Amino acid sequence: MGSAAAPLIRVRSVSKTFRAGRALVPALEDLSIEVQPGEFVSLVGPSGCGKTSLMMIIGGLIEADRGEVTIHGEQVKGPFTNLGIAFQSPELLDWRTSLQNILLQIEMRDLPVREYRAGALRLLSEVGLEGFADKYPYELSGGMRQRVALCRALVHDPEILLLDEPFGALDALTRDQMNYDLQRIWLEKRKTAILVTHSIEEAVWMSDRVLVMTPRPAKVAADIAIDLPRPRDLEIKTSPTFNEYTGRIRRIFGDLGVFRMGEARRGG
Repeated sequence: MGSAAAPLIRVRSVSKTFRAGRALVPALEDLSIEVQPGEFVSLVGPSGCGKTSLMMIIGGLIEADRGEVTIHGEQVKGPFTNLGIAFQSPELLDWRTSLQNILLQIEMRDLPVREYRAGALRLLSEVGLEGFADKYPYELSGGMRQRVALCRALVHDPEILLLDEPFGALDALTRDQMNYDLQRIWLEKRKTAILVTHSIEEAVWMSDRVLVMTPRPAKVAADIAIDLPRPRDLEIKTSPTFNEYTGRIRRIFGDLGVFRMGEARRGG
């Protein structure tokens, strides 16, 4: 038997505390995770538990107080450039078209824009926005703007994709479509992806593994491998196996005290 592949991303004993006025707020405490090349991993946990902080530390965008992050065995000491990021807010520039917003990623990296234009147009087509390259943000719906932001995160063909609740503000139907779009692109390109989400169903549907986070300061309460066939459709959400995964995660959150279920009052 051959040895297991070395992790692409390794987080070792990372801790992070933020200052809020005079108070110190611990976000992460002695947290360790590993992510394999080409793996899709979701971080799911209560609001404010440190999921986004962990993702930003992995990307080298903020510094840990203790511990270390390595990518390809090299310690991350500043912004790691071979990645793409999509946030909950698309953060498009109002005075740039869809195509120009996507290509801003290329301009900021001082890469030859002309060589990436065809790829940007292809990405727009893959997310259902063919014919919208010359539209401005005000001419797009919220879901369309988020698709443009996803294309911007992918246009330079990054090795790692960091997704910080990119679909959290969308309506349910648009969110399902965006999950389909992201799954299709991920299956084609096999990027190493980390998704931060509050949706247990989304985490299970999208992922190879789900890391269940404790309330702040965050630790990993459970590391759950998702054994569901790909590509996945929405019907799989009605399967016993899918519901077993989501039920298990909810029970973990219940044990952690995340759900406060007070006794219902009786009328009369």
